[in-house]
Amino acid sequence: MTARPSSPSGDAGERLAVRRAEVLAALGVLSTADVAAARSHRGRVLAWHVDGDEVQLRTELTGLGVFTERLRIAAPDGTPLTPDPTDPSVAGALDLLALAASTSYLKATLPAVVELAGRPVGPAAHALMAALVTDGLAEHAFTNGLGTLEGEVHVVDAATDGGGAGDAGHAAGMAATVPVRDGLLVTVGGGKDSALTLALAHRNDPDVLALAVNARAPMERTAQGVGVGMVRIERRIDARLLELNASGAFNGHVPITAIVMAAAVLAATVLGRGSVLVANEASADEPTRTVDGWAINHQFSKSSRYEALLAAALTEAGTGVRVVSLLRPLGELAIARAVARTPGLVASITSCNAAYAMGATSDAWCGACPKCRFVQLALAPFAPRDELTAALGFDALDDAAQVDGFAAMLDPATKPFECVGTVDEVRLALDLLATDPAWQDAPVVAALRGSDARSTADAAGSAAALQARLRAALRPDPARPLPPPFERWLEDPELVP
Repeated sequence: MTARPSSPSGDAGERLAVRRAEVLAALGVLSTADVAAARSHRGRVLAWHVDGDEVQLRTELTGLGVFTERLRIAAPDGTPLTPDPTDPSVAGALDLLALAASTSYLKATLPAVVELAGRPVGPAAHALMAALVTDGLAEHAFTNGLGTLEGEVHVVDAATDGGGAGDAGHAAGMAATVPVRDGLLVTVGGGKDSALTLALAHRNDPDVLALAVNARAPMERTAQGVGVGMVRIERRIDARLLELNASGAFNGHVPITAIVMAAAVLAATVLGRGSVLVANEASADEPTRTVDGWAINHQFSKSSRYEALLAAALTEAGTGVRVVSLLRPLGELAIARAVARTPGLVASITSCNAAYAMGATSDAWCGACPKCRFVQLALAPFAPRDELTAALGFDALDDAAQVDGFAAMLDPATKPFECVGTVDEVRLALDLLATDPAWQDAPVVAALRGSDARSTADAAGSAAALQARLRAALRPDPARPLPPPFERWLEDPELVP
């Protein structure tokens, strides 16, 4: 559907109801765009089921039927792993995975009410789900011309969906005191952050395993480059969802990191490992855009707030697994500096979204999207130009046609809905390059040099101010502490300036 951005001001609830009615009519659920009928439209997260080595996650949209998502987990040697639904930790992980995965289907109609119709879950899981269908789908709502979903999508309990293995095992919703086991899994997505996290984990725990959902070549390269085995999760969405998208359903961003983390937790319970390390960094806490007070964060499921909600839900569900954002104390430039200084790491990564899109024909950087621009920009102050551009295979900073794309990252009102750094981090990187003879004449750097008050003030105050900003950007944030033993891992000389 054509994006029609809007703010949350005015009759956001009425606008959502009208648009939902239009969508339901387009999908044949309603004969006409009946707003009153659309207000009673519901979604249901049904009980999961385990059939051999296949996990089945079911979500119902009234009038459209039940959608079944299927997952399989394989060990590094390719051996299928079979979740035991009678194991309380596995069952608890499946409960939370069912909630996260349902957002891919709930987004299609944005039901007024979402019923948790599988196994009973507790208040922490309720809070997690409420956040997923509001803040987690905020970007989706914004790009579809809607206002905030807060107060417009309600999560409620329902009778337990009968039958299936989902009724066995752990009585979800009752706080459990399950100790966290030893053993690490590190989720990898092919980019610089997860590559650094895996490298640090391997340096401190040689037994670590990588994990990828629907592994692509860049993810495989990350694990191979570090020299660790990789657990692979095959995730198959219900093909009927693509049919809905083609027929006029709401379509757009979902909190994919929430789904990946929940799938990794399930794999950890099956493998008997207690910690899932992810690569969420400090900048993920900054909203991508703020519209009339409505904070819209493309990276919500990477944020500290979501991580805290997940931690509470994991404990409540008795999984015995914790999820830790190893890079949380670090900003994007500190991470980029460490990646640039780690031999061979830049050549092993690909952060370009085009390489991961459905039907992608190449696993290389496109060199012309927000992710490509930001990654090169973040790495450039810490790497020789020739070496960096050779490793990446492109030089977006040398392309005058991309000036506007870089400039968009400098303005909070135009910052792209992508996993890019904060406005301040983008500005600092450009200011650093403006003083570097190797980069200062690059068309993008020259065009954007001194383009805001901060950089002009720094120029007037000498290079000392710029270096002070850099030192602050490279320093781990003590307000974002890591649990032991991980806090010691960032005491690496490559990370601390």
